[in-house]
Amino acid sequence: MPRPINRKEMKNLHGGYWRYSVLDFYYLHNPYFPPQALISRMQAELPQLINSYPSTQRVITGLLAAWKTKSYFTAENLIVANGSSELIRIINTMITKATLCVPTFNEYLQLPPRKKYLHYLREEEKFGFDVQAFVAALCQSKSDFAVICNPNNPVGNLATRKDVETILRTGVNLILDEAFIDWSGPEYSCEDMIDQYENLIIVKSLTKVAGVAGLRLGYLLTKNKRVREYVLRMLPIWNINSLTERFIELFPEFAADFRRSLTKGKKNRNNLRQKLQEIDYLEPYESFANFIFCKTKISAPRVAEFLFEKHDILIKDSLYQENLKSDNYLRVGVRTPEDNTKLVAGLNDPALRKTKD
Repeated sequence: MPRPINRKEMKNLHGGYWRYSVLDFYYLHNPYFPPQALISRMQAELPQLINSYPSTQRVITGLLAAWKTKSYFTAENLIVANGSSELIRIINTMITKATLCVPTFNEYLQLPPRKKYLHYLREEEKFGFDVQAFVAALCQSKSDFAVICNPNNPVGNLATRKDVETILRTGVNLILDEAFIDWSGPEYSCEDMIDQYENLIIVKSLTKVAGVAGLRLGYLLTKNKRVREYVLRMLPIWNINSLTERFIELFPEFAADFRRSLTKGKKNRNNLRQKLQEIDYLEPYESFANFIFCKTKISAPRVAEFLFEKHDILIKDSLYQENLKSDNYLRVGVRTPEDNTKLVAGLNDPALRKTKD
């Protein structure tokens, strides 16, 4: 099927890219999960699933709790969502004021100006996280919430567990978005801290890491009763469809496949970053996610337009972050070695390199 006329039109679709002849490095996914065996199980059950009502939270949280044999990972502490964006939009309505690190995930920036205090990470420090500076911003803003993406999207770097505890000890409600933490490693997750800190609210997207963006799946994990009750009141009785419910139920049988998929993805990420480092106009940052953030000496929109027009490749530029005032940053997802090779070839195209500033 032909693609839309131009890149702007494509980006404004916000999905549905499977209809068009474009290689998508814009949105992020896991190319190695779910495995064919899981897909086949769901295919066989599809007639029944699409003609059946899904369960409610009481059942679905119990199914999700079976994913991890941890004392804190229980149905009582979980809310299952139609992607993390559903949770973020609801939580944003209960915030009086939140301190956010910028750059960050755009959904959090949808807060109205009176509800947000922006703490700018320093470009000259590659947008690294300074916990003492962040705590000072919390005190100055008198926020009731703090928001940290870990790893940070779009940069890909990490705050330490010690940093997270420092924030929690201030007493502020911390929304910790761990959408990409599986690509970092389980030792970096702070989920176990909810036993100790009721002011910790973990938000987790599973659509990217589990390769089910079309199913839409995320969860909230917290012991904060006020937050849980508020979010539950705002959710419709059926916010998860039957296909997603069945995926949640089947997942534990394929947990080993999931772990292997992460190992492959990390290897691809490291290999891609090494290739990007060999391109003289790019500076790829270290990443703990399944994407790589790059500073470029060529205008990022120009790079993106060239890749789209000449190589049918879509990447993320124009990151819409208030302290990324130059247009010299872009983000590329990590795909298979074959796809990554096509991206690198496009970035090395002599016709693009002639546009170097």
